[in-house]
Amino acid sequence: MKFSAGSMLMVVAAATAGSTTAYSFIQPMRTVPSTIRNAGSSTLKMISTGDDRSERQSLDISKTTYAALVKAPKDAYIAFAEKGKSNANMHWAKIFHQSILGGAYVGFGGLLALSVAGNMSGVVFSNPGIVKFTFAALFPVNLLLIVMTGGQLFTGNSATCTAAKWEGMLGYGGLAKNLSVSLLGNIVGCALFAMTANYVGLLSGGTANLIKSTAIAKCAGGFMPTMVKGILCNWMVSLAVFMAGASNDLCGKLVGCWFPISTFVGIGLEHSIANLFILPCALLLGGTGLGLGDIVFKNLVPVVLGNFIAGAFVVAASYSYQFGQLGKKSRERYRTYLKQRQAEKALDKIGIGGSNQPVASLD
Repeated sequence: MKFSAGSMLMVVAAATAGSTTAYSFIQPMRTVPSTIRNAGSSTLKMISTGDDRSERQSLDISKTTYAALVKAPKDAYIAFAEKGKSNANMHWAKIFHQSILGGAYVGFGGLLALSVAGNMSGVVFSNPGIVKFTFAALFPVNLLLIVMTGGQLFTGNSATCTAAKWEGMLGYGGLAKNLSVSLLGNIVGCALFAMTANYVGLLSGGTANLIKSTAIAKCAGGFMPTMVKGILCNWMVSLAVFMAGASNDLCGKLVGCWFPISTFVGIGLEHSIANLFILPCALLLGGTGLGLGDIVFKNLVPVVLGNFIAGAFVVAASYSYQFGQLGKKSRERYRTYLKQRQAEKALDKIGIGGSNQPVASLD
C-alpha cells in the first residue's frame, strides 16, 4: 500500500506531539523508513493516535530530527545579551580589529548603494521613490557581512553589551571598554575604506553627486532632531541584530537583517557608522562647504548619542524588563499575586474563605 500525503501528515503530527517550543518551525522529514512505506492502514492508525508506542518506536519515527529554526523571544533576548558579553570580554586588540572590519563592511554596503542609486539619473526626478528604495534595498548587505563574520559595530554593541550589563554578565568597565574601542575601530575602518574608494576613483559621477547632496542634508538639521533620528535609527538596527540572532540559519539571518535596516534607510534616519563613511567621503571630494567641525558637531555627536540611547535603553533595557533582570521583581510580585488568588479561590471552593480573608494586591 502506498503511503499517502494525508498519512504522512498524521505521522508527522504524532511525532511532534507534545512539543513546547514556541515560535518554532519544524523541518520536514528527510527520509521515510521502508517500514512506514510498507505499513498498512491499521498500523498507521495506531501511530497517528499514539495507541501503540512500541509499534511507533519500531518504525524509527523517534529517530527523525526536527530542529527549531527561530528562537522564542525570551531565548533570543538571552542570546542577544550573551553576544554582548562575548563581544565585551574580548581583548581590546581583537575588539579593535573586528571593529575596523565592521567599519569597512559598512563602507562596502554604503558604496554599493551609493554607486547604484547615484547613477539612476533617468528616474531621480520622475520617480525619486525608486532611487530611495534601491538605496534601502542594497545597503543592508553590510550588516549581514558583520553578523556572519563576527564583526563589531558601536551601534549594535550599544544594545548587546548593555543588555549583558543589565543581566549582570558585564561590569561598567567592560561596557565602557567595548563601546569606546569599537567606536574608534569603526572610525578607522570607515575612514580607510573611504580613502581607498577615493584613491581608486570609485567616488565619481553620480556616486559623487549623491554623496555630496547626502552629506549636506545630514549636516543641515538641528541638534535635537538629528539626535532623535539617531534614536529611531538604532532602534531598528538593534532589532536587526536581535532578529538575526534569533534565527539559526543563513536565510533567516538575512531576512532579520534586511527588513529593519532597509526601513531606517528608506525613512532617512541617522546611523553614526554609516555617516562615518559618507561624511568623510564628502570631505575628500570637496565642494560641499562642509568642514571637519561641521560633520562632527552638526551630525556625528548628536547621532552617536541618539544611537546609544536607542541601543542601551529603548531596546536593551526594555527587553531586560520584559525577559530579564530589570523586570524580575515585577514578575515575581505578579507570580505571588497569582498564587494568593489561587489559594483564596481554593479556600472559597471548600467553604473556608470569607469576606474576612485578606485580599491579594499587586501594590
